[in-house]
Amino acid sequence: MLQASQNRKSGFGLLEIVLAVSLVAGSLVALVAVFLLAQSTVEFSNQKLQAAFLLEEGLEVLRHLRDSGWNQNIALLSPSTDYYLSFDPALSQWSVVGSAPAPLAGLFTRSFKIENVSRDGAANIEAVYNPANDDPDTKKIIMKVSWNFKGREEVLTLEGYLTDLFDN
Repeated sequence: MLQASQNRKSGFGLLEIVLAVSLVAGSLVALVAVFLLAQSTVEFSNQKLQAAFLLEEGLEVLRHLRDSGWNQNIALLSPSTDYYLSFDPALSQWSVVGSAPAPLAGLFTRSFKIENVSRDGAANIEAVYNPANDDPDTKKIIMKVSWNFKGREEVLTLEGYLTDLFDN
């Protein structure tokens, strides 16, 4: 009888060890999963922030090109065509090009489109373009930055308007 009681006690001890090891292992797996998810979220947030800065930079570059000469830099661009910005370090000069340059920071592709703008009788921009009320001195800019994150394409866009302020 005494022998059977001791076997049961040692059996319960083994069961307690197995349960304790299972709980610790499960907790470690959960912690690693949370850590990997957090790391992925931080990486995505950093890339999204970089993309937002590239959008802002793109609009600033177009403002600079507008100031440098509306007629040669902005007015000649065709609506609904993808354009890209290119910087020539030798000349310290930005330009608009029709083909995509190498990805920025090895990851991001920045492009933009120009859309025509029309204005109503009160000189307000119309939500839908009306060719009868075309405003040739204002263009809508749609700046886009895209990149791949873990096998899926991510895209951020920013819209703005440019006006021929200096009649140049």
